Amino acid sequence: MGNSSLSEWTAVAAFAAIGLSTIPLLQSDYFSRSFLSSPSLQQRRLESYEYQWEKQSKESVKKILGLWKGFELKLLREDVAILKLFHKCMKEGNYQVLAIGIDSTSKTLDVCVWISFSETIYQIPLQQMAPIISIVIESVVFTNTLCFVADASGGLGLTIVKEVLKTCQESVPVISEPAWISQLAIFMEQKPNLLSTSVYKQCLMGLIRLQTYQYRRDPTIILTLPGQATFATLEPALFDSFPHERRVFIYDGCCNTVSRVMMMPRHESPPSATPFSKKIGYSTPLFSSLSKEVPKLPEVMQTLPLEAAAATECWMTAVSTYLEMKDRDTERRKLKQPEYLPFCCKLDNLRTTDLAIQNLVQFILGARSRALPLEVVQKATSTLRTILEKRDNSHKMQFEKEIQEAVFCHKRILLENKTLVDTVYPSKDWSLKSTRKVLGCACCDPEEEEEEEEEDLTKQLPNRMRPKFVDGKNTFAFDPTKF
Repeated sequence: MGNSSLSEWTAVAAFAAIGLSTIPLLQSDYFSRSFLSSPSLQQRRLESYEYQWEKQSKESVKKILGLWKGFELKLLREDVAILKLFHKCMKEGNYQVLAIGIDSTSKTLDVCVWISFSETIYQIPLQQMAPIISIVIESVVFTNTLCFVADASGGLGLTIVKEVLKTCQESVPVISEPAWISQLAIFMEQKPNLLSTSVYKQCLMGLIRLQTYQYRRDPTIILTLPGQATFATLEPALFDSFPHERRVFIYDGCCNTVSRVMMMPRHESPPSATPFSKKIGYSTPLFSSLSKEVPKLPEVMQTLPLEAAAATECWMTAVSTYLEMKDRDTERRKLKQPEYLPFCCKLDNLRTTDLAIQNLVQFILGARSRALPLEVVQKATSTLRTILEKRDNSHKMQFEKEIQEAVFCHKRILLENKTLVDTVYPSKDWSLKSTRKVLGCACCDPEEEEEEEEEDLTKQLPNRMRPKFVDGKNTFAFDPTKF
């Protein structure tokens, strides 16, 4: 037994000797932070996160299906029956993807999806559904554009997008944090051996296409992702499946985000109550790989209470995933593959200039080449100001220094006043930015124009190597008129 383990058990025994139960002691994060080593504390917290997600998954499926009690339940396993159902759904409409979970009533414990259609709930095992829905989707020509919106600001960014889009003259369909996507993300992360990665990706792509098909006459469909905790699991899979669709990444500083998350109610009350808790998507890590990338992180996180440590890790994981996705663009360019080019929106820009919300709406709606109507601009700006006044309510926390130290351990993520790579700088003639030495648009080979414009470029750049994080005022890397 090592010294750390010995000291942990000595502490437990000491408290037990004075009449305290060791079980509540070990379950208390407060005492655990005092007496457990940082690796032991990290492992205990990871087990707690996994339990919370699994519990939320089971409870949400039960709640969702409980809302449809009056409907007949049918189990489909045969390929022909599944194929007929999807064709009927897409022909007649009025269907809904409800939930994804394990069928506890079957001996095989299949991972299933429940879909409502024509006063019937159809239960389909994902293993049988995946190849069928892929065939169905491949046979359809989709003429609209999807826009995936991800948030690392404690939910404020998603609220802004959803409320501002309501002010647009034309109705814009918004599919808001579907419960089934959260449930699928849990299985992808925690149960990778139940189904293959390809099956999970087929189901993710197919069900998104199925759900959005009902809005096929709308030019743009917005799908907001369920919280920063699921971003690391969902975004790489979504980019693989939808590399040419629009995507938005809205972020705020870590301290502001953690403060906002900690003020979220633990349980939503009617009429806003939903079967799947929104807070868990911001407050509880689903994908935890940072301790491998940042070895010092468990030690620094030990200084933070559980809720603050969890929300900090969620934010760091989301931002780290964004940076990793950007880093792979170098290899993608070599392979002539689509680059990862989301509209990266810093919340501070929305706070300080009205142009930022105009640029964001233009990108989401695909209206870069034409000006937004003045009425839409005025309503969007007014709505943004109202939301910021009412909901931009983060407060000073006593452990902000500890949070900043945790973030600083991740050498590629800097502190509150820095800007992530490719953040869009608000401008009438805006463009996505990059620290890369790229002078053409995304569809061109950067080397084609590099030689003739290199002299002009070097005049704009300092002699030292450009940092990974920019102020948004430098090199253009993408021609947004192409979308």
